[in-house]
Amino acid sequence: MNALLDPADTTTGERAFIHGGYAAAGDARGCTTARGVASRNLRPHSVEIISAALQTDAVARRILAKGTVPQPGELVGVRLNINVLRSTGIAVHSIHRATSKNGHTKGRGFYRGEVISYLPVVLLEDCFFNVHQGGREGIASGRMAKHPMGSVDGTFVMQPCEYDFGGVEVSFNPKTSHLFVDSLGFAVEYAQSVTIMGHRAYARGIRYFTQASAPEKVGDSPSLARFVS
Repeated sequence: MNALLDPADTTTGERAFIHGGYAAAGDARGCTTARGVASRNLRPHSVEIISAALQTDAVARRILAKGTVPQPGELVGVRLNINVLRSTGIAVHSIHRATSKNGHTKGRGFYRGEVISYLPVVLLEDCFFNVHQGGREGIASGRMAKHPMGSVDGTFVMQPCEYDFGGVEVSFNPKTSHLFVDSLGFAVEYAQSVTIMGHRAYARGIRYFTQASAPEKVGDSPSLARFVS
C-alpha cells in the first residue's frame, strides 16, 4: 500500500475555467472516476460568489489588486483561507509562492510564502502534503489560534478545460490529526496529481507515509493518523 497508486482511466464532463486570478465554473455535473472511487458530483462556486467572498476581506482585496496569478509550472503552496471561510462560509484557497526549490519535498511546506492569488479549485502535479508539527500541536492543544501551518505543495497546472475530481479523497484537520489523511485515516505523503476544492483534495498516484518515513509528531495532542506497513 506504500507504493504509488495508479488511477484508472477517467471520464470528465463539463468544464471549469480560470479567469482573472480565480476560477469561474459552469455546470460541473461531469465527474471523474478512479479505481475504487465512485464518480463525484462536485460543483464549484460561480465566479460571482467567489469574487464577492474575497471582497469581504481586506487582505484579499489588497492582494487581488496586484493582479498576480500563478503561472503554469510554478511551484506553489495551497491552503484553505480560514478568514474568508469564517466570514462568508465560502471555501477559497490561498496560493502561496514557493519559499525554496525543493524544501517542500523534505517537509518544509510553502504555507509561509507570499500569498499571490486565490482560487476555489486548484490543480497541482508532483505534490507533497506538509504540516508544521509545532504549529499543528499549538492548534490541537488550544494554545494557538488557527494559523498557516499546513499546505499542499507542488507544480501549478493551468487547466482551462476540465478538472479531474477522481482519485483518493484527502483532508486535514489539525484538531484530530497531525498529517493529511485519506478517508480511512491513512497518512498521505505525496501524489502525482491533486485537485483541491473546498475542504478536500482529490489525489491520483498517491504515496502513503509509513511510521518510519512520517515526520515525528510534536506534543501530547492525540492524532488519528494511521500508517501503512
